[in-house]
Amino acid sequence: MDNLVKPDQHVPDDAPSLKLDNMIHPNIPPQLKGDFHDTVSMLCTDSIEKAIKYFEQLEARLKSVNEWHTYSDKVKAKFSIYDPIKKQPTNSLEKGNMIKIDVPGIGNPSGSGYDWTKIIDIQIGQATKEYPFFLLTIRPCPMPDNSDETVAHFYSEDSTNTFIVRRVSTCIYAEVHGRNEIENTLEVPILDTVRNKAIAVGGKIGVGSLNWLGFTKALLEPFEP
Repeated sequence: MDNLVKPDQHVPDDAPSLKLDNMIHPNIPPQLKGDFHDTVSMLCTDSIEKAIKYFEQLEARLKSVNEWHTYSDKVKAKFSIYDPIKKQPTNSLEKGNMIKIDVPGIGNPSGSGYDWTKIIDIQIGQATKEYPFFLLTIRPCPMPDNSDETVAHFYSEDSTNTFIVRRVSTCIYAEVHGRNEIENTLEVPILDTVRNKAIAVGGKIGVGSLNWLGFTKALLEPFEP
């Protein structure tokens, strides 16, 4: 079932479009199979100076992955950056590093209780001062040092999540774009199959722990118009 989430805030008639000809667009992976979602929250301010200041703070909030769970009680999962080379937790948001996800409930058997993703893309859009953005894309992957290469996530390795914050004129946006979301129930142990299907189905019907609309709202929560 495709799940397209509309922006959670009413868009004013004079709000800037996200399809301006001279805008540099973030690289969101194409949707080829499975399910998808586009979750967007927006806040429009009363001045460009305020929007510029807010965007800088918003970008810092998105980059603080280890703090995501503190932004709102609706963000029930805990995210932690992990350096697979140094084999230790880190605050460094870099391509190749991993994000360990502690999803409440039954843990992922192949991930020592966690779901694992790899950072596959980071994009900074600063070519024009009017439309800056920051993008982070992650993909499910095996747990580090797992010799059997079993993907330790409730979605398959074809899936991606892309997190974007951006400013368009006096408005700021927080977004999560899921692509090619397929339950990770093939070529995994039976315990993984049962667990992954339950978590994936819960997310599709809006009762899962990864509440992306709650997350995008939480990113914008400190800011006022």
